Amino acid sequence: MTPAFKHPDVPASPVARWDARWKLAALAGAAFGAAALTRLGPSAAALGLAAALLLASRLPGRWVRGRLALLAFAALPFPLVLPFTLGGPGFDLGPVRVSERGLEVGAAVFARCLAVGCLGLVLLGTAPPHHTLAAARRLRVPGVLVLLAGLAYRYAFLLGAELRRVRVALRTRGFRMSAGRHGYRTLGHVVGAVLVRGADRADRVAEAMRCRGFDGAFRTTAGFRTAAADVLGFAAALAATIALVTWDRLGPS
Repeated sequence: MTPAFKHPDVPASPVARWDARWKLAALAGAAFGAAALTRLGPSAAALGLAAALLLASRLPGRWVRGRLALLAFAALPFPLVLPFTLGGPGFDLGPVRVSERGLEVGAAVFARCLAVGCLGLVLLGTAPPHHTLAAARRLRVPGVLVLLAGLAYRYAFLLGAELRRVRVALRTRGFRMSAGRHGYRTLGHVVGAVLVRGADRADRVAEAMRCRGFDGAFRTTAGFRTAAADVLGFAAALAATIALVTWDRLGPS
């Protein structure tokens, strides 16, 4: 067990008290709805609603900011590249042409990415992962997919810890990454070593699970109880998703 695997404490909030089954169904549907938007107005509204839900979750600010910053950095190429690659009316910025449609499309994609990221952080931070996985199984998600998601979440931390140990070993031997043949070759060896160690660990885990009678079925002792507030929260999320998609498809240009 690595210390990095410890899930942050779930703060008390109305979102944390939401039944995991209804929360998973509502947030998954909202994420798909946000991803299906195409225009800037609905995308910005989706981001605003998702951010409000994230604030209501009362998750640690440092935990949220670090992950949102990483997601924003990954989505940054869209607003930076699309204004210079799409056609249509625009204006000149020095020697380059900036497309107004590109600005709008890039901003819309950026807003959608952040909206989906906010919803994902709410789902991840307001319940322990095993509780969310148990809720997914109760919603008839195939057991193989649930098991794969749980193992992927678990061993992402283990592979990360293994990579950190290899990096420390390299630095103590005086290695510093450089853009040269030696640097890239060493990096390839590091990646290969981590993958090989991960495969060896997976074999050991599979043997241990079989020795304990694992038959491939996902089982849990987590209990769920539906309250009126859970149903109302699901209905509100569904109504907001339908309203945003309707606005995106049928609203005024």
